[in-house]
Amino acid sequence: MKLFLIFLVVCLFLLHVCWGEYSPPKFVCTPMPLDMDCQANMQRHSASSSGHWVGMQEEAKETILHLRETVVHQKETILDQRETIRELTLKLGRCEGYPHSSRGHDESHIHSSDAPPNTMEDPPQVTPPGVPQMERMLDSLKDRLEHLQVSVIYQSIYQGLYHLLQANTSVSISLMEVIALLSALVYVLSFFTSYLFSSGHKGDKQSNDFRVSFPLRTNYMYAKVKRTLHHEIFAFTICLWLKSNSSPGVGTPFSYSVPGQANEVVLIEWGNNPMELLINDKATTLPLSINDAKWHHVCITWSTRDGAWESYLDGVRRGSGENLASWHPIKPGGIFVLGQEQDTLGGRFDASQAFVGEISDFNMWSHILTPGEIFKMAACASHPTGDVIEWAESTMELHGGPCHGTKWLTLLELTHGYFQQDGTTCNIC
Repeated sequence: MKLFLIFLVVCLFLLHVCWGEYSPPKFVCTPMPLDMDCQANMQRHSASSSGHWVGMQEEAKETILHLRETVVHQKETILDQRETIRELTLKLGRCEGYPHSSRGHDESHIHSSDAPPNTMEDPPQVTPPGVPQMERMLDSLKDRLEHLQVSVIYQSIYQGLYHLLQANTSVSISLMEVIALLSALVYVLSFFTSYLFSSGHKGDKQSNDFRVSFPLRTNYMYAKVKRTLHHEIFAFTICLWLKSNSSPGVGTPFSYSVPGQANEVVLIEWGNNPMELLINDKATTLPLSINDAKWHHVCITWSTRDGAWESYLDGVRRGSGENLASWHPIKPGGIFVLGQEQDTLGGRFDASQAFVGEISDFNMWSHILTPGEIFKMAACASHPTGDVIEWAESTMELHGGPCHGTKWLTLLELTHGYFQQDGTTCNIC
């Protein structure tokens, strides 16, 4: 009997506990007017329960709408600027033709005149007062035209943004897509800024030729020279402009490989080692330092006679020596590569030895230039071209990403991670 009573008490206790935990839900009733929209009230209740997520969607929606307005405004501005460019181009053409046509008219008038020549001393020619004003107007028109032409580059950026937003008219775009979109816009605008800077400051290197940019240390970015040696040479001069801030080591600005010898001619600064010149896989140290993010003119001369060599930095001789591959002729039929060191003929690149920076005016001669000629090149007083390799767009073959021109991707391509092989960080100097 006692056991039964104890069992009954325990059951009652458990029943009380379970009933307390699983009691039916309690509701709080509040009075509402009869004309109130119950569906709207339920939606407000649901929105308040989702709280933070709805707030993020509202912010994304406002951001997208603001971007759409910006795109439409910029598109209208670009169309107006295009029309202005057309008008200025016509005016510039008329103005440039005016002095020439007026001068021709005057000359024909003089030649057709039957008046006798003036026997007295002719007075000095005086420039009409309107000519300087016309020249200033022409300069002003040219400046405005260049400025407007540069600004038209915005069109591809905003068109890509506009099409991407048009594809998401339901405003169901996620927050990550908005972040990716804005990041791509910042990315493109940063390159646009660098383009403006390079276009407006071309005089830091005083060169009218193009340059090849290697923005990353990879094993696939390089420029191949289409020309090669057709016969053995017994001396050479190689000159080029370099700009790099890579550390440690700027990498391999150029290499020449022939069948049977990968290191026929190589200029390399690898890791913490000093810059070296390799001839027939024989090396010598060059006292050159160029990784200060400034343009430097570098020249290397070499002769098979006693293996004599000299190195020049910015027109000044920095080092010289002998016994570098003495009496070895440079073999023909090889491959010149800019930006990579070749472990085999034309290939097997090592990313750790790749060049990072910019290269321009790479020329090679089959003889030794004088110190005076090298100094004039470094001072931009002369621009001779090599008889073995001449720096020209037609002689360069780009692979993997280095560029020699301006290539802009649309914002849509950037957002989707689409990068063309020849369109990476391209500039023209």
